[in-house]
Amino acid sequence: MNVFRLQTHRRIVLSAVDMEVQEGGGSSSAGTKGEGGDVAGGGEGASGPRDHNNKPSGVIEVERKFSFSEGSEEKLRKAGAVCKEESSFHDVYFDTEEFVLTLADHWLRKREGRWELKCPPASRDRASLVEQYVELQHEADILKQLAAILNVRAGSVDELVRRASCEPFCNFQTDRKTYTLEGGFKIDLDQTDFGFRVGEIELICQKQDDVPEALRKIDALAEKLEFGNLEAALSVPVLPPDWLQAELEAANH
Repeated sequence: MNVFRLQTHRRIVLSAVDMEVQEGGGSSSAGTKGEGGDVAGGGEGASGPRDHNNKPSGVIEVERKFSFSEGSEEKLRKAGAVCKEESSFHDVYFDTEEFVLTLADHWLRKREGRWELKCPPASRDRASLVEQYVELQHEADILKQLAAILNVRAGSVDELVRRASCEPFCNFQTDRKTYTLEGGFKIDLDQTDFGFRVGEIELICQKQDDVPEALRKIDALAEKLEFGNLEAALSVPVLPPDWLQAELEAANH
């Protein structure tokens, strides 16, 4: 299971945003952002975690992860980006012993005591490298989605996690700096307590039909800002989900 656990960690970094590895598979970060920063100057002062209630449940998050360097913030400022917030948060990711949620590309986390679930939208543009997720924050929505994957019913997420025998596999602190840019862009620069740095460009879509144009805009901005390829920055490449499934099945035999 060691290879599978390590690969799972890499998927978290690319898909769910910030973490640290435990036992080769867990990760520690705040969401490689938490829904996703970096902590360098230019912010409006340190603040507590963002109130995620201001984001409607069920919107489509279209995002791309990238590696950033010391000069990345200067490039952002020159492009007209404004630092709106600095924050720190603690994330704990949960899954079953068989990684049922991870294999289904579902990312259940507890951020600062609040449950959140990232899951794929009804359809994705598979040709794009940009990550696309629906983020659920209302308990009823999370329960419905988890019940379909885990085949467990419960009256609360805490109860469902217990009944499904989900355990923490990723636990970390993240410092984030959030920039905004004309056009609806949000750029997060995250640094975890284990030293990993990852950035994310994000646009919010209200409906699936808007996703292709959002992908084009994100790719164009990333190219303009010369942000690094996150996959190239990782020591282990991300393999397709069918490889993960095969690896898990082989490990269980």
